[in-house]
Amino acid sequence: MSNNIETLRRICPTCEACCGLIMQVDRDQNKIVSIKGDPDDHRSKGYVCAKSQAFNYIYEDTERLRHPVKKTIDGWQEISWDEALDTIAAKFSHIRNTHGKDALSIYVGNPLGHDFAAGVYLQALMTAIGTERFFSAGTVDQMPQQRVCWGLIGHEWLFPVPDLSRTDMFICMGANPLVSQGSILGTPNVKGAMLDIQQRGGKCVVIDPRRTATAEAADQHLFIKPGTDAYFLMAFANTLFERNDIRLGHLSDYIDNVDGLKAAVARYTPESTASLTGIPAQTLRQLVTDYYAAETAALYGRIGLCTQEFGLASHWMLMVISLLTGNFDREGGMMLATAPTGGSGPGGAGDVKPYGRWHSKVRGVPETCGELPASLMAEEITATGNEVRGLLTICGNPVLSVPRGDKIHTALDTLDFMVALDIYINETTSQADIILPSTVHPEHSNIDVTFQNFTTRNYLSFSPKTFEPAPGLKDLGEIILELAARMSGLSRDEMDGFIYQGMVDMVVKRAEEHGYSLSADTINEQVSGDSSPERFADLMIRSGPYGDQFGHREGISLQAIKDHPQASMDLGPLQQRLPGMLRTPSKRMDLMHEAFANDLPRLQQRFVERSGQNLEADSSNDMLLIGRRHVRDMNSWLHNLKPYVRGSNRCTAKVNPADAERLGLTHEADVRVVSSVGEAVIPIEISDEMMPGVVSIPHGFGHVYQASKQSNALSISPGISCNNLIDESLDEASSTCLVNGVPVKLFAV
Repeated sequence: MSNNIETLRRICPTCEACCGLIMQVDRDQNKIVSIKGDPDDHRSKGYVCAKSQAFNYIYEDTERLRHPVKKTIDGWQEISWDEALDTIAAKFSHIRNTHGKDALSIYVGNPLGHDFAAGVYLQALMTAIGTERFFSAGTVDQMPQQRVCWGLIGHEWLFPVPDLSRTDMFICMGANPLVSQGSILGTPNVKGAMLDIQQRGGKCVVIDPRRTATAEAADQHLFIKPGTDAYFLMAFANTLFERNDIRLGHLSDYIDNVDGLKAAVARYTPESTASLTGIPAQTLRQLVTDYYAAETAALYGRIGLCTQEFGLASHWMLMVISLLTGNFDREGGMMLATAPTGGSGPGGAGDVKPYGRWHSKVRGVPETCGELPASLMAEEITATGNEVRGLLTICGNPVLSVPRGDKIHTALDTLDFMVALDIYINETTSQADIILPSTVHPEHSNIDVTFQNFTTRNYLSFSPKTFEPAPGLKDLGEIILELAARMSGLSRDEMDGFIYQGMVDMVVKRAEEHGYSLSADTINEQVSGDSSPERFADLMIRSGPYGDQFGHREGISLQAIKDHPQASMDLGPLQQRLPGMLRTPSKRMDLMHEAFANDLPRLQQRFVERSGQNLEADSSNDMLLIGRRHVRDMNSWLHNLKPYVRGSNRCTAKVNPADAERLGLTHEADVRVVSSVGEAVIPIEISDEMMPGVVSIPHGFGHVYQASKQSNALSISPGISCNNLIDESLDEASSTCLVNGVPVKLFAV
């Protein structure tokens, strides 16, 4: 080992927990020697999970790309950046000019959320391309939450998070934060947070079709039939009205249509929903009693609630219940973080509907928050007479991560031109004509701007560049900027200048709104940073809620976090933010906003159809499919890292022992899973953690396409893609892909 060992502090960039790390780096070898948890980090306090090593494994992976490549008849060939960027701009511009803007399409995956610079420049590229055929992982993720936040608060990125450090009761639905490490719940060590709740006399409850790791750590677990959460929560709300003890608290003068909501949930009682949800009426009533008895309570739900038939209705009820009991925007309840950058994402004003502004070409499905459902990608690409001819994917692998990924794979062959911004040749990018790889996290600086909006304790973090990138690599934000400039007929510096000036104008306007005078000249004289993205961050931080307002008060700046002894700065517990943060046109919260009320007839119709159905699994092969996560998985993109795929096979179909006996299934033997659109053979794992009648298959596998150049993913644990068993059905109210509660049949092989 070299004697030139340096100890550094960084923030883990793999998931939303953003834990503090201590790294030892060999400067002579440009290697990371060790990664451990930082005991002095105020949030993570030394905690890390297996994912903490991921960015080093990726950094060292010999199969990640380090130069632009193009596809030739002889295979992949390295090309220069100028050739790659000029070719892409010319091809995309020709397609747009010849066939219209919607002959181009974009798909964005979730790693972009961990790259501040890429997020800043993406809007410029989207504007330059101009397509309405924009897809992302968001429609297989969180659109119901975004739309509910817009309807009630007026901004689709103002997500409430559970105030775990001060709550007396934590109810978790449709999430497994001990494995995911939190999603819209930025907390390192959720298990420790739950234990703290219990040790101070509180209670943790998990409601899920599977007894997850989070459920194992809770005081109580309730099985619920997949796809019925909306009915359960409406019965919960109805029981609140039945008790005649509505507590609106400090928001009482800002909430409308309480009586309308009471009428809307009247038919959904613990008794009328019990056979449908599988939760006995007495159990639900006792849960409501416990929730009311708690001094403070946080009712949290996530992707499992989003990606079902009534995802929007489920999240509507989650927020409504918190509002009706005074647990919204209150210490120990569901609260809004105060991001140091002063923003909550790119959401628009509350009077501009973020849905239905355009529609898909084939089925006429309305967009939500600027996106069309990703499960419609294949049909949109191949739409007769309105085809997509050029596609750009950014850090995404829709062939594995989107319903009907097999159809997407086939559709990609019909494109005239495809470009991927990615570090791997995977199941999706292998079909591209040009792939542009970027630096990985040790090779660029980063500020976790996105996830500071969803944290359970306010903070600011900064991770400086650890190593200089290999020759021939650019940062992802730099690549996106270059493409945006070329597509707009500008130089890179001109485009960067326009973006900078737009941000300066925003900061000047923000100063005016907050009652102080600030000129562009003053900003330009004082702004700091080693790159354009860092200067953007300095602008946002200094004009944000904790900033120094460019000398108008004591406060923080980018330099303050750079000078901080840790990689993360504590900015205090969550604070009450309403009604001041309300962005609805009326500055009020309408519990029966049209975004919710318009879905009631569909909800009621399905309730009538489903009522009386037998919940217990019968002698048929019918089951309901749900997904699951593992602590060593991050969707599909860690599966080429040998330390994360070694060991026992995780891509199994988990079923309850009673179902296994009924269907003649044997542990570790193969089972054939058949849906309305496909079938697959997968090993069975028999476990009493599963609710009877439910089968669970993990998301992100299916590494079976030989054109992929990920040898470990292909050879060690290819698995099957559960998304190929899922059709293009949607939660119609939010245009969200429906991936939980999918009907399938199981047959012994």
